[in-house]
Amino acid sequence: MKFTAAISVKKFLRSPRVILAELAGIGLAGAIGASIKECQVFRTAWFVVLTAVTAASLSIVVLEQYRRLRAQWTRKLTEAHFENAPFRAEFERPATRSPSPAKIWSERRIGLAGSFVFHCGLLLIIVAGMLRALFATDAATDVLEGETLAPQASAWAGQFPGVLAKPFALDREITLREVKATRYADGDLRSLSVRLAVEGAEREVQINQEARVNGRRIYVGHEFGPAALLEWQPSAATPPAKQGLLLAEANGGNFEGKLALDANRRVYFRSHIDDAGNRSGILEARVMHGDALVSATELPVGGTLALPDGGRITLHGLPTWARLHGSRDSALPLAFAGMLLAMLGATMMFTLIKRDCCVVITPLGECERVFVALKPQRFAPLFQERFEQLVNEQRSRSGVSAERRHSMKPQTAALCRSAATLLIITGGFALTSGCDRVSPTEARQLVERYNQVVSEAYRRGDVKLVDPVVGPNEGKKLTGLIGVRLDMGITLDSQLLALDITGAERRKNELRVHTKERWSYRDLKIGSGEQVGEASQDSYEMIYVFTNVNKTWLVDEIKFAAPPQVGRTTTPWAAERSVWHGTLSPPTGREARP
Repeated sequence: MKFTAAISVKKFLRSPRVILAELAGIGLAGAIGASIKECQVFRTAWFVVLTAVTAASLSIVVLEQYRRLRAQWTRKLTEAHFENAPFRAEFERPATRSPSPAKIWSERRIGLAGSFVFHCGLLLIIVAGMLRALFATDAATDVLEGETLAPQASAWAGQFPGVLAKPFALDREITLREVKATRYADGDLRSLSVRLAVEGAEREVQINQEARVNGRRIYVGHEFGPAALLEWQPSAATPPAKQGLLLAEANGGNFEGKLALDANRRVYFRSHIDDAGNRSGILEARVMHGDALVSATELPVGGTLALPDGGRITLHGLPTWARLHGSRDSALPLAFAGMLLAMLGATMMFTLIKRDCCVVITPLGECERVFVALKPQRFAPLFQERFEQLVNEQRSRSGVSAERRHSMKPQTAALCRSAATLLIITGGFALTSGCDRVSPTEARQLVERYNQVVSEAYRRGDVKLVDPVVGPNEGKKLTGLIGVRLDMGITLDSQLLALDITGAERRKNELRVHTKERWSYRDLKIGSGEQVGEASQDSYEMIYVFTNVNKTWLVDEIKFAAPPQVGRTTTPWAAERSVWHGTLSPPTGREARP
C-alpha cells in the first residue's frame, strides 16, 4: 500500500501539468516581486509551499538524471549503436600489413554529466529560496550623517522577516559618518559610498559591497539625498514642531520634498548636489495655497521663511541621508553554490558534447573495407568537420584509396542553416515592421505625463520640473514663458478637461502624436492667489513631436494641427506672448503653455 502511494506521489510530482504549474507559479512570484516595490511575495506561506513542491519535483528529476548518467557512463558500445549515426562513410583501400581490430570509443564523455549538474544547481537554488522564505530577514532604514543606530530591532524602520524568522537587529551600535556620491555627465549615478563607524573602527561601504557585523550583512542602497532639518510653525497660534524631511531624487542632481502645513497649504523644497558630490547648502522653498503660488525663496542653513498667517519655517541643517539595508540569510551560500552548479551544468551541456566514434576494418584480400561513423549526442551539424577528420586519418594510412560508398548526411547542416536564415529574416522583418507602430495607450501616457508635469511647472512657477519630459528646444521655450509670468507676478493654473489621441506614428527616433484637447485656464497672482483677468476654456488639435534621448521619449516640439478655438480674447501677458511666438494674432491660453 505504501509502495503504491509512493508511485502515485511520484507520478503526480513528475506530471507535466504539475511542473508547468510550478514554473508558472515561480514566474508569477518573480514578476510580482520585480514589478511591485517593497512587495514581500518571497516571504509568504504560499511561496514556501510552492518552493517545497518544486524541490520535491526536482529531487525526483535529479535522481532520474543520476540513474540515466550512470547507465550511459557504463554502457558498452557496439557496431549496432551506429546504425542510425548521422555521419557514416565506407570506402576501400589497399590492405595494410597489420590491420587493427574494430575500434569504438567516446570523446568528451564528461558532457553526459551536464544535465545532472544543471538540475542539481536548480535544486539547490529552490531549496535556498525555501529556506530564505522561512528563516531569512531583511531590514532597511534611512540614516542621517552623524546619526547612530541602536542595537535593537526597533532601530530599523522596515522589517521583512520570513515566515518563521525573527526581526533583524545588530548587537552593537553603528554610526553613519559620511555619504559620498558622484555622477556621470548625463546625470546617472556613478558611485555611492558611506563611511560607517562600528566600535570605533571605520569602514567604507559602496554599492554592491557589504560590511559584516557579527554575521549580519550591512550594505547601502542607491537611495540618498539631502535631509532638511526643519523647525516649523504653521501659524502664530500653534506651537513650533521639529521635523526631518528627506528629499528624494528628481532629476539632474535635484532632490525634492513636500511638507503639508494644513489641508490647503504645502511647501515644496529642493536642494542640489552636483556631479562631483558637492552640496549647494541652499534649500529652495515654494509655498503653495491651493493652486496658487504664495512665495518662492532660498533658505541657507539658519535661514527662516515667513508664512502669510504669521507662521515660519527655519532650516537648522542640511545633512545627507542614505538608506542602509541589513540582511540575515543563512541560505545565501547554498544559493550561490546552486547558481555556480547551474551555470557549470549549462556550460557542460553546450560545450562538452559527448560523441561516439567507430572505425571498423574488414579484410578483402589485397584490399580492406573501412567503415567510419560518428554519432554526437546533440547538435550533429556542428561535428561534420570532426567526422571528415576521422575519414581523412583512415584514408591517409594508404597511398591510394578507391572510394566505394560515402554516406554522410550534410543535408542536416544545410537544413539547419536554411532554417536559421529564415528565422533571422522573419525576425528582422517583424522587428523592422514593428518599429513604425506605437500603441494608443503608450501615446496617451506620454502626452498625459508631459501635460501633468508642465501644468505643475506653470502652477508653481518652477521650470526645473519640466526637465524629465522635454528636450532642449522645448525646454528653452518653457524657460522663457514661465520666466515671463514670474516677472509679471502671476502663474498659470491649467486643467486638462478632455484628451483624445487621433493618431500616432513612429519613425526611427521620432514619435508624432496627434491629439484633440480641451483645457481650462486662469491666471493667478503670486502671493494672494487672486485671479487676474478672465478665465478661459479652449479647444485644440495638436501635434506632439517626441525624440528618443537615452531611451526616454522627450517632447522636442509642439504645434497646432488646426487653428485653436479660444475662449478668452485677452490675457495679462499678451505683449510677452507676441515676443516669444513672433506673431501678433490673438493670444490663447494654450500658447501660454507649450
